[in-house]
Amino acid sequence: MDTNNQTTRHHGGGGGREDCWSEAGTETLIESWGDRYLQLNRGNLRQKDWKDVAHAVNANRDELKPPRTDVQCKNRIDTLKKKYKLEKSKPTPSKWPFFHRLDDLIGAANSVTRKKVSTPKSASVTLTAKSNPKPNLNPNPNFKAIAYSGGSSSHDESLSRMESLDFAEETTGYKELARAILRFGEVYKRIEDSKQEEMMKLEKQRMEFTRELEFQRLNMFMETQLELEKMKKKKKKRPSAKASLSPGKNSEL
Repeated sequence: MDTNNQTTRHHGGGGGREDCWSEAGTETLIESWGDRYLQLNRGNLRQKDWKDVAHAVNANRDELKPPRTDVQCKNRIDTLKKKYKLEKSKPTPSKWPFFHRLDDLIGAANSVTRKKVSTPKSASVTLTAKSNPKPNLNPNPNFKAIAYSGGSSSHDESLSRMESLDFAEETTGYKELARAILRFGEVYKRIEDSKQEEMMKLEKQRMEFTRELEFQRLNMFMETQLELEKMKKKKKKRPSAKASLSPGKNSEL
């Protein structure tokens, strides 16, 4: 049993250690420390953080008892961690009242670490092929089995290979995107060249039509001028003809 139950008895009967922690005080300590522990991404608390933890513990402490210091809070957390590891190593489920809360804080960090280095599926297949005493049953003779030595090197190699495959797939995707952009650029260039060529043809046809229209206008102008000149000459001839007829009439008379 932890010293918490002993502390409860000491609190009721008098005479006991001054630094004994009650169950309520320990619970407040774990909650205050755990909040800052998670805020620091499961990192070590600084001196300022330990002072804040001590302040939170003393806020719920009996005023007749001396306040807890930051050093006492840190030492108590170290003791609780050792107690948790001892309870964790037991084959039977722990009945310690703070076990589950510490398991959420400390055990969660260990489980995340174990999850990162867990054996992938490909490695488990490799281990099965390695343990088979008949090497001829391996369908792929070029497949290299990874020997599990109890450490994390094989897992790290598997993870690095998976990362390399992901990087290769990502690089291939970028290459395909670059090729698609180049093809689109070529198609766009051909379309623009075709537009420019069509515009040049239309401009050439417009210039030819304008030149032809100007030529016809000049011809019509010249023909009109010739017609006017002819009409002027005819008008001049008519009075001279009348003058030639008038003397004959006078002679007859």
